[in-house]
Amino acid sequence: MTYLVDANVFCEPTRPAPDPAVVEWLMANEGNFVVDAVVLGEIGLGVLSLPQGRKRARLETWFHSVCRSVECLPWDAVTSLRWARLVVELKRKGRRLPLLDSMIAASALVHDLTVATRNVADFKPTGARVLDPVAP
Repeated sequence: MTYLVDANVFCEPTRPAPDPAVVEWLMANEGNFVVDAVVLGEIGLGVLSLPQGRKRARLETWFHSVCRSVECLPWDAVTSLRWARLVVELKRKGRRLPLLDSMIAASALVHDLTVATRNVADFKPTGARVLDPVAP
């Protein structure tokens, strides 16, 4: 496993007009990526926040299928302590990250994974390797 996939990449196929390059990257790297508990929580929050209806039902079905089929890294003591160090290091440099992104970055650092995300700017200062699936 090489990539820790961020929610914005993982959910791309569910968008009304998905970016073909991201979908192609996901298909080409299937079996070579994982998510972590934070990413699954982020996706679940998005799905459950939708009003009841066909769109939500379709996404709930997709999400439950994903939860059964994708490898999910746990959020454990080692990762939480790495997250705390990361936040303090960034704060000392005058940088702040969105909470969930900093947690995902800590997981990538602990497991020596590259974060696959469309949001490279937030992850770069963490020291985690980062890849935008559509960048040249």
